[in-house]
Amino acid sequence: MNEVSLLTKSVEETTALGEYFGRLAEKDLFIALSGDLGAGKTHFVQGLAKGMGISETVTSPTFTILNYYDGNLPLKHFDFYRLDDEEDLYNIGWEEYSIGGVIVAEWADRFPGLIPVDAFWIDIKRTGETDREISISWDDRAPETVAKEIEAYAACH
Repeated sequence: MNEVSLLTKSVEETTALGEYFGRLAEKDLFIALSGDLGAGKTHFVQGLAKGMGISETVTSPTFTILNYYDGNLPLKHFDFYRLDDEEDLYNIGWEEYSIGGVIVAEWADRFPGLIPVDAFWIDIKRTGETDREISISWDDRAPETVAKEIEAYAACH
């Protein structure tokens, strides 16, 4: 498992990291997000969408489970927080929506068995009012070009 850690000092810096990821987006990129309520997961996804060229307002899909945003690559933003079990996801079309485009799952640690082996795991920990420690991990099956860029980004930040 490969891992880098970053510190962000503001909502804007967390969003900027997401935007950087968005500029690297490629088909079937899967991002598994974890972190406490209010840690900044949705801010990261807002930046991701911006980096992907999506101009729609990005909101947390806590009550809808899935928000879909159209773009050159579609962004499929899941939230597992209110789900009781994996079956709930299959009932809304997980098999169809979990491939193609860019897929982000907030609260991914609730159902780790659904997360593909080539996913990037991003854990956001609140360390202060606006300070965050962001750990990004992946295995060797993750997209190599994205992994190299994330390592370079972490080295400079």
